[in-house]
Amino acid sequence: MELVYFTIIGGALYLISERILTRIETARGTRLPYRSLIFFVIIFSLSMVTFSGMRALTEPPPEPAPASDATR
Repeated sequence: MELVYFTIIGGALYLISERILTRIETARGTRLPYRSLIFFVIIFSLSMVTFSGMRALTEPPPEPAPASDATR
């Protein structure tokens, strides 16, 4: 099931990255040189943030360490 989530989110990130890049180009008024590199930076940044968040939300919390009975 995780594979399905990653695939859907990857597709969404692609579309979001394309929209961001198009808006940057529209605001600038011309097509950017090195467009592919800029697209890569945008999608890479978004995917790192998104997948880190997914991992934090899906991993179970760590178990607390057992309490020490030794008191001195």
